[in-house]
Amino acid sequence: MKTYDLIIIGAGPAGISAGIYAKNFGLDCLIIGEEKGGLISAAYKIENYPGIFGVTGKELSERFKAHQKHLKIPFKKERVEKIIQQKDDFRVLTNKNSHQSKTIILAFGTEFKKLNIKNIAKFEGKGVSYRSDDSAFLFKNRFVAVIGGANAAAMSAVMLSEKAKKIYIIYRREKLRADAIWVNRINKAKNIEVIYGANVVEAKGKDRLEKIIMDNRKELEISSLLIEVGCVPNTYLIHDLGIATDEKGYIKVEKDQSTNIAGIFAAGDVTAGSNEFRQIVTAVAEGA
Repeated sequence: MKTYDLIIIGAGPAGISAGIYAKNFGLDCLIIGEEKGGLISAAYKIENYPGIFGVTGKELSERFKAHQKHLKIPFKKERVEKIIQQKDDFRVLTNKNSHQSKTIILAFGTEFKKLNIKNIAKFEGKGVSYRSDDSAFLFKNRFVAVIGGANAAAMSAVMLSEKAKKIYIIYRREKLRADAIWVNRINKAKNIEVIYGANVVEAKGKDRLEKIIMDNRKELEISSLLIEVGCVPNTYLIHDLGIATDEKGYIKVEKDQSTNIAGIFAAGDVTAGSNEFRQIVTAVAEGA
């Protein structure tokens, strides 16, 4: 079996950036991931990546993928199921193959956080979603609720306001946490209403979502609910290896992105690095 110098697990900004630098330094590397581009493809607009602005997350994701293809960095579309630490290297087992490498970079990012809302699972794909990019057309002329108060929720609300009849932003706090540029756009939109200090506790409907109930006893008749409450670390691979994490489950890394296990590094949103400022630019920097 071939032994790579480096296997990168994850094909988002951190993973692809790590691959670019590995290639430039002459390392024999392989990127393994289920989907190239990562969660940035769900972003409505990218406004804070130096030199590239006003593009959608999907467009920026395509540029990352084009760079990987241009450099002919090997990529396997597979799901990694287990990493086995051997005497001098690592065995990476996927749903399709087995690979071997001297070193590993964990860059598999995060996954969408789920909420404890009664009946919510029943309506997933039937009015309830966790990303708005590929299904924006489904919101046309509809009443839509967005849960969340950070950038992801604000961007989604602004994007959907161009198509939906009415947008409700439901946020448990008293002030949105989104950047000023997005808060200003929300304030200017005539069909966006922000409901503060509330949580959705139940979803109702027959075959599809028809109504949500909040803990302030108010009800909203809607046809779509978008949940944008952030992400949690996608750390299903690390526990058997004994990789150290913080109290939230993010991988602890040193200044060189090394973990507590020799030969295993981590980069991007899955880490506790970059002062927990999880942005595309910091993921790229950690990967590099």
